[in-house]
Amino acid sequence: MTVKIIDVSEYGGEANSSKDHSPIVNQVLQDIKGIKEDIILSFPKGFYHFYPDHAPKREFHTSNTDTRRHPIKTVCFLIEEQENLTIEGNGSFFYFHGDVMGLGIFHSKNIRLQNLSWDYEVSTLSELFVEKTFAENGCYYADYKLEDYVPYEISENQLNFYWLSERSPYTNQYYWKDEGSKNEWVVVGFDERNGMKRRFSVNKGPFADNRVKIEELEKGKIRIHYNNSLPKAVVDKRVFEFCKASDRNTAGAFIWESENITLSNVEIHYLHGFGFLVQMSGDITFQSTNFIPNSTMGKHGSSFADSIHVSGAKGVITVDGCTFMHPHDDPINIHGTFTRVQKIINENTIEVIYAHPQQSGFPQYHLGDSVAFFNRATMGDEFEGEYEVTNVVHPGQDGNDLQTMQVTFNKELPFDTLTNEKGEYLYVMENVTYTPEVVIKNNTFNHVPTRGILCTTRRKVLIEDNHFQNITMSTIFISNDSNDWYESGPVRDMTIRGNTFHVSHVEDWDYRKPAIYIHPIPLGEIASPVPIHKNITVENNTFYMQHEYVVSAENVENLTIRKNKIVKVNPSRDYDGIHDALFEFDTCKNVLLEGNIYEGGFVPVATMKRMKESDLKINNEQTVVFETKNPLEIK
Repeated sequence: MTVKIIDVSEYGGEANSSKDHSPIVNQVLQDIKGIKEDIILSFPKGFYHFYPDHAPKREFHTSNTDTRRHPIKTVCFLIEEQENLTIEGNGSFFYFHGDVMGLGIFHSKNIRLQNLSWDYEVSTLSELFVEKTFAENGCYYADYKLEDYVPYEISENQLNFYWLSERSPYTNQYYWKDEGSKNEWVVVGFDERNGMKRRFSVNKGPFADNRVKIEELEKGKIRIHYNNSLPKAVVDKRVFEFCKASDRNTAGAFIWESENITLSNVEIHYLHGFGFLVQMSGDITFQSTNFIPNSTMGKHGSSFADSIHVSGAKGVITVDGCTFMHPHDDPINIHGTFTRVQKIINENTIEVIYAHPQQSGFPQYHLGDSVAFFNRATMGDEFEGEYEVTNVVHPGQDGNDLQTMQVTFNKELPFDTLTNEKGEYLYVMENVTYTPEVVIKNNTFNHVPTRGILCTTRRKVLIEDNHFQNITMSTIFISNDSNDWYESGPVRDMTIRGNTFHVSHVEDWDYRKPAIYIHPIPLGEIASPVPIHKNITVENNTFYMQHEYVVSAENVENLTIRKNKIVKVNPSRDYDGIHDALFEFDTCKNVLLEGNIYEGGFVPVATMKRMKESDLKINNEQTVVFETKNPLEIK
């Protein structure tokens, strides 16, 4: 097949100009629909602006967002119903404007984006830098600096601060305006001295309730006065980040019901809204794609929330040779979606719902898809076999609300009740067709206020040769959740190999942060009595541990931890009573510790709960002292 090259300048595009390229690119993409040739849309190297005013608008729904409140999305660069298309940036830089979806790839195949960078002119993740604090003689204030390009205003009574967007070149109006704390319940703080980034409650940050006056010292510098004391988290040289996470109006980039999509040599400096969302799509590759803040503009945040979030996928998800720095939430989260069974219509048909309020509106099942059922209380393999979808009424279709759907199967349902004695719904189901293989390798993760990688899928997973540093919560988190976010599913074949983990101490931090945390979330407060995940291998990794567990695992069968090097960092440090328990196992079967090496003075300890002693085997390594918690529960 021949290749047709289209230069954006043929449609009036102009590098390094103030032109709005949203309508220009939209016209190009409309004109090439249906052309059978492979097409390269080329951007001569330079800067290109994309404004929302005349960009495409579509009504659709996105996972993990407040999509019901914001059904209509503006997409500045929309690739829709296209095939065999390459976007060649030639090293160009795209500037998106407003609180919009920058990139959308919908119902398309064989799409490649390469050799480009993008950012938002004014990030919806707003930042304040603490220059100095003062607390003497009953006087308390802090001086803060903003970057020069950030618009803002202070109310006349000097009590309220407002973040502003840039102005529209068409209307001269601001695209958005947010109050200081953005009505959020947390603020993120970053400390350059130790590289750690963590969450604080809003009342410990700059816009705490005890503020009494906000004054502008000069452009880009403000002083906030406080009553009685400085907010606890306000210390010299800390950067605070604010975002409106309670109102995720969109995703920054979105791949939807598309296949064979590749990003290569792409640098993403910011993603508004939820991040880069992949939804009900297949064979997606991020190759040498960096999610990093725009340091030349003084920024410390690269995403409003996650970096890459996959909600339902098939084929292979590959993340190779990428860098993730300074997201506001998880760099990578890959999962399916449990829908909850609400009604039995007949022996073959049920009504199910998206149970979490930020899941709604989009098709979850298609004709011919295979599904599996789970009891929410156990999450084990209680129901054998898979069920094929023979009919489906989607959310928002034929009288359904945006969370409800009816699904018919090729055989009878495996249950005839819906609730337990408390009235809680008992069953969930997962689309097995949309569960991907995953390869995450050769990546770097740094300055993350949450987890590094979340991944739950029943197909093969390889997490290899990655480098993790300054991850505030658990580095790798394996869940499977039927009670909160309803992010599915059971792991059946996962290898975590050849990675380097730096697990750092975080002052005044009460949350668990094992390097690898396997923690399913079934219904209720009682732990599941059966294994939920299976066949997980942790081998040939290096762990530099300041504290906490190397692996904490619940409900796993066939867990192998072998040939890892585990190094105590600062071995002479007082750990405030934190012991050297490196492994924690709860309701696990067939666990093997083999050939691990311990350095720095560790006295390695493994703890067990609700297990037989024979379910933990220790071979060919230093003596591991083994404690048993709740011995009366072990049978």
